[in-house]
Amino acid sequence: MLKWTPTKASWWSLLSPLFYPHRRTQSLHGPSPVTTFGPKACMLQNPHAVMHIQDPASQRLTWNKPPKSVLVIKKIRDASLLQPFKELCMFLTEVKNLIVYVEKKVLDDPAISDDETFATITKKFCTFREDLDDISNRVDFIICLGGDGTLLYASSLFQESVPPVVAFHLGSLGFLTPFKFDTYQSQVSQIIEGNAAIVLRMRLQVQVLKENWEKNGMVDEKGMILTSKDTGRSHKAMQYQVLNEVVVDRGPSSYLSNVDLFLDGHLITTVQGDGGWTDQPLNKSRL
Repeated sequence: MLKWTPTKASWWSLLSPLFYPHRRTQSLHGPSPVTTFGPKACMLQNPHAVMHIQDPASQRLTWNKPPKSVLVIKKIRDASLLQPFKELCMFLTEVKNLIVYVEKKVLDDPAISDDETFATITKKFCTFREDLDDISNRVDFIICLGGDGTLLYASSLFQESVPPVVAFHLGSLGFLTPFKFDTYQSQVSQIIEGNAAIVLRMRLQVQVLKENWEKNGMVDEKGMILTSKDTGRSHKAMQYQVLNEVVVDRGPSSYLSNVDLFLDGHLITTVQGDGGWTDQPLNKSRL
């Protein structure tokens, strides 16, 4: 049996250079009414505001220290993104003198690794591997090239504080990617200067408890083994922070799942079906 418990919500932030009352706001993404995003970014405090989530038009980005590093995320092996990726990275390294972090699998693309003219730029990159290298305290802000899926992937890389995210719309869906790439130089420059607004996005914190038949007390890569004092049964606990929604399904099993729904520890109902699905309120892609 799988026990799935959404525990609480945190927030992701979306930054914006300008606020247009009659147009969709251009914005960046980053997490939590804690109002800190990554190692250096935070929300500019309004001295006249009460402690609550402000109007998006008044939420502004500020830096505790000037940003020095940026993570660039692009869709893997997408030929249409090669030129924008190269242009952006050259601008960040040569003009802005930033430390650029890129996933190792991005540089493994032959269209990038075999480009001798781009090799002088890639030598300056810092690379990392998903699930193996922790860069949570090394990246000051994030730039996404792609669609909403690229942004959701960026969120999954940071399970605690998420740096502000600039999402350029170069994919199929663009509910969460309001920036246009043709003005990337001015947009990135404004963000580095702290001239950007913040729109908060909710994230769900989810804990998954799963029966485990391994020896009690063992710890694996993604969670730890818990033992019930009453029954002696062992459970594996895994915790995630997700941006859009959480789906738990029956997987390859041919049987329906029995799902117990609890609210604040109280059983609300029990249903039988393929699984469970929980959205956060700001999931625009479901509208």
